[in-house]
Amino acid sequence: MRAGSIIAALAVASAAHAHATFQNLWVDDVDQGTKCVRAPANNSPITDLTSNTLACNTNGEVAAASTCPVAAGTKVAVEMHQQPGDRNCATEAIGGNHDGPTIIYMAKVDNAATAVGSEANWFKVAETGRVYHSL
Repeated sequence: MRAGSIIAALAVASAAHAHATFQNLWVDDVDQGTKCVRAPANNSPITDLTSNTLACNTNGEVAAASTCPVAAGTKVAVEMHQQPGDRNCATEAIGGNHDGPTIIYMAKVDNAATAVGSEANWFKVAETGRVYHSL
């Protein structure tokens, strides 16, 4: 199993029913930008649980510009923002009353550039419960 394929599949995943999007990937503290991310067109939630867009959001079936190689044991981080293309870290990634939870899935794929997210076998790697904000 190639770690790069798994991590690249993570780059395919966006929050399925949230108002924040995974837009940028960091590998060993180096910003990879969006070159290996299938970024969604907007932050609207997917409400049809039978839709193929549930796995990778809108535009999720469109290949990323390239893949980002990641060796086993490499530090990987994702950058999330409310709106596609907005990297303003002063704005909460998940703001207002959208308090979670956050669940992260990955899938092993043979080719991260051409993998179809709706056909992948996804497995959960992390989750965070609801975070309550005082209003």
